[in-house]
Amino acid sequence: MSGLAVALVGSVVDFFAEPFRVEFIRTGALAALIVGVMCGVVGCVVVIRGMSLLADSYAHGVLPGVAVAVLFSSGQSDPGQFAVLAGGLAGGLVTAAGTAAIRRRAGLKEDTAAALMFVFMLALGVVLISRASNFAVDLTAFLFGDLLAVEPGELPLTAALAALLLGAFALLYRPIVLVSFDRRRAAALGLPVARVEFAIMVGLALCVVIGFRVVGALLVLGLLIAPAAAASMLTRRLPAMMALSAAIAAISVPLGLLFSWHLDVAAGASIVLVAVGICIAVVLGSSQRLL
Repeated sequence: MSGLAVALVGSVVDFFAEPFRVEFIRTGALAALIVGVMCGVVGCVVVIRGMSLLADSYAHGVLPGVAVAVLFSSGQSDPGQFAVLAGGLAGGLVTAAGTAAIRRRAGLKEDTAAALMFVFMLALGVVLISRASNFAVDLTAFLFGDLLAVEPGELPLTAALAALLLGAFALLYRPIVLVSFDRRRAAALGLPVARVEFAIMVGLALCVVIGFRVVGALLVLGLLIAPAAAASMLTRRLPAMMALSAAIAAISVPLGLLFSWHLDVAAGASIVLVAVGICIAVVLGSSQRLL
């Protein structure tokens, strides 16, 4: 009986450990953990402020910048991570600046301004992509990520950018909280509300750019929204919400990679599906509070 138990335990251990014995899985997992924790923290601000559509517009705003990077890469199918990140960052910042300008000049609501920039940047991305015949080869990777293709040399840059973004959020924590919860009170206290809101949008754009290389420009939205939404139903304190959201995102990484390995499906999408599944489980378990 003890021998059967040992064999059963060994099988369970092998089931969970098998994927992580492979180097490229470990590298991808570490990159996804970095991105997941970053998205988990930033996503709390997205959920609190109702910026989900804005985040989606940034995810599409990355595409024109990446297409420009490809167009100026001398016909190479792989323009390099720095060119792709720089192009994606430029696209994200243009989206942020355009959304802020439309809100300020036209007096439109944030969701309307974001929708306009979303449509514009998506259309521009498609036009530019149609000019780059070699871009179609890597379009799926840019949209949905290529987690298992992440090189060990990319980890320091990803970690540095994520740390820089989270450090900026920590420094601006009080203004971000005040503007997010009570815009009028923040203005009464003398805070530059418009600048803080623009800083939030730029931070969100940076988060999308850092994350799209790992899980893709479209799927990064899942890591921004699902863990934070789940955490918001479990706690009302923002610091606890950020910590819990980051933990949910971090847990989603190894679980998603397990599903991806054993079922032979896309890694990035599996991670996002696990994160959304956790959110759904929290919704079902919190049904009493939602009534």
